[in-house]
Amino acid sequence: MQLNKTQSDLSDSLKGKLDMISNFNREVRTPLNAIIGMSEQLTHTPMDKEQRELLHAIERAAGMLLRIMTDAQEVYHLAKDDIQLDPQPFEIYTVFYAVTEERRKIAIDKHLYFDAVYDGDQYLRVMGDALRLKQVMQHLIDNAIRYTSTGGVQVILRVSKAIEDKVVVHLEVKDTGAGIPGNILPNLFTYYSFPRPPHMAAVSGTGLGLSIVQKILRLHGSDIHVESAQGKGSCFSFKITYQLAEVQTLVITRREQEEMTGSFMEGRNILVADDQEMNLVLLSHILSRWKCNFDKAKDGIAAYELFSRHEYDMVLLDIQMPGMTGLEVVRKIREDRNVLKANVPVLAITSDITLTENSRYRDLGFNDCMLKPFREKDIYNTIIRHLPPADVKAL
Repeated sequence: MQLNKTQSDLSDSLKGKLDMISNFNREVRTPLNAIIGMSEQLTHTPMDKEQRELLHAIERAAGMLLRIMTDAQEVYHLAKDDIQLDPQPFEIYTVFYAVTEERRKIAIDKHLYFDAVYDGDQYLRVMGDALRLKQVMQHLIDNAIRYTSTGGVQVILRVSKAIEDKVVVHLEVKDTGAGIPGNILPNLFTYYSFPRPPHMAAVSGTGLGLSIVQKILRLHGSDIHVESAQGKGSCFSFKITYQLAEVQTLVITRREQEEMTGSFMEGRNILVADDQEMNLVLLSHILSRWKCNFDKAKDGIAAYELFSRHEYDMVLLDIQMPGMTGLEVVRKIREDRNVLKANVPVLAITSDITLTENSRYRDLGFNDCMLKPFREKDIYNTIIRHLPPADVKAL
């Protein structure tokens, strides 16, 4: 009886801690979205050298905070054992390029060399969870840069065809850092259950990255491999097998995806609903740059009234709004008597980390979900996946 009570108390304690993580994460993500988004919009305005240096410092600080919040989010899902994969068509090279170019800047700022080698078809599309592949790469490269003070980091990704319609992705991340002592290797993929050795004590980090990496790779039927010795650097590697994706009926050019030329969005009619003024201001800047026509609503009731009176190509809905929640709005949209209106693409924009797992947003009527904070490129590439073709020509 006492054992059962102790287990129940521990379960209640864990639930309380997870709820705290979820609430804290949600509250921080909304203002962080404004900081990251507005900083990004500033880059499109005239600035002198000193202003750009100050902005770069703000962006780096915001990026560090975002990585901490993302780690906390993953701890939440790991503890609940509800991390799952969300397969969608994607280009492996697009993920590789995005991650390595961002990390290249960090390495250069630290006076390290950074080599990124992609060996394979750059236009190869596979079915898989691009976000999870991106997370694994980010954690491994971030660690390599973090624990390397001289020399540099090399990232090698090889793509090879396997049997039939399978593709094998092999990634290696090598560094010339301090290396890992043999007594630490057995506990490397657990949360901090050991004291940091002296040569690692001054390095910042949450200590969660490698445990998250291992969990994600095991969902793929893979695992992480490590070769390291103290004073001789480290090499982390893994292999993931993906299914080849079917040929797209609509092909958006890579230039359009990477540079956000705006041609795909020009003239589109968009409805945006969010009760946070700073998020509406941010989205107004973004949609204006894309030359969209858009209406704004500060609550769910106003959003649905606008939807009832007008025709939209897409609706962007915050989840938690007064009067009518985003969940209630999307439910009424899907019940509309006009079939075309009822099937308009609707994206959830949320800071609630509990919504994004297990494809819950689809069950609730949304086409996709954007977790705050997001960058302009992230929301752009999400939007163009769900809008029907307009005047963009396939190349």
